[in-house]
Amino acid sequence: MSTKGAKVAELFTKAMATTKCFDQNLRQVKVVCCAQGRMVTEFKVGPEHLNQRGSLHGGFIALLVDAISTYALTANDKVETRGLSIDLSVTYLNAAKEGDKIEVEAVTRKVGRKIAFLDVELRNKDTNKVIATGKHTKYVGV
Repeated sequence: MSTKGAKVAELFTKAMATTKCFDQNLRQVKVVCCAQGRMVTEFKVGPEHLNQRGSLHGGFIALLVDAISTYALTANDKVETRGLSIDLSVTYLNAAKEGDKIEVEAVTRKVGRKIAFLDVELRNKDTNKVIATGKHTKYVGV
């Protein structure tokens, strides 16, 4: 991890451990690596992550796309802000169930003067099957 990436990873870990807001749902998510506009995390799907049908909740997946890509953006040397979301989309491809190990990779694709574009992929660590993909566009001209 780069120095900035290490600081961002530490900030993420500390924020998730202490927050009382909606992001507390990310407490089980652990940072694997964070550097140069990229962040990789992993977690084991627990009962708190499930929908009523027993699979990984789509809203939780959207939260992962939002949060992990935002931290990936802040690990970019060109960016000094978390930015403001302009657009966020998720494509759901496969289900995940309780006990599955999930890897979430967020990558900063482009940072302009005012807009940043990020891509996210959630994968089952054991099968390498893609669970979902996401795109996040952020305003960074603040």
